[in-house]
Amino acid sequence: MKSGRGFTLIELLIVVAIIAILALIAVPNFLEAQVRAKVSRAEADLRTIATALEAYAVDYNDYPPNDGRYNVIPVELTTPVAYIASANLTDPFAFDVRESLTLYEAKSSLYTYTKIVTIDEAEFWQRAGRPCPHEAIDHWSENEGALQKYGKWRLVSVGPDRAYLDLNFPPPLRGSDIPYDPTNGTVSFGNILRFQNGRSGGK
Repeated sequence: MKSGRGFTLIELLIVVAIIAILALIAVPNFLEAQVRAKVSRAEADLRTIATALEAYAVDYNDYPPNDGRYNVIPVELTTPVAYIASANLTDPFAFDVRESLTLYEAKSSLYTYTKIVTIDEAEFWQRAGRPCPHEAIDHWSENEGALQKYGKWRLVSVGPDRAYLDLNFPPPLRGSDIPYDPTNGTVSFGNILRFQNGRSGGK
């Protein structure tokens, strides 16, 4: 007679425990790999937009003005000359774009572009119907030293913490120019920055 031999309950429990431990090790690493991939994508997108901005500046001897309301990539980069294929590049760290979103929410899912201007330029664009955000104005009452810090433009992705601002910081920036640093944790405070003078705080 043949006697069949199967796994004992203890052996099955050990196998299940080993699989569970391996899963606990693998899942966080997988999630971190996703975040790192999104960071790489955001940096590549900002580099593409930066190239388009410089190409625009070669043709027009200036950078495109601020959007005026939503602070997104200006339409001048796609019309009449297409310096990039689309101005609606979605920030991978913003919330998902769905049909149910309001226009403001949909615009908030895009990268932020800011043309840095003097107070006189800001007044001109205000009259032209394209007001500049406070953080774009290099003036003692707004964002003093912005031209020296950024150059003529600044691009921002909200980064893995998915927050553009922190109300604990003083206006007008409220922490929006603090660079994301992965050494503080894969998901940590700060934005992914690129500006004319450099990127991620000049690193």
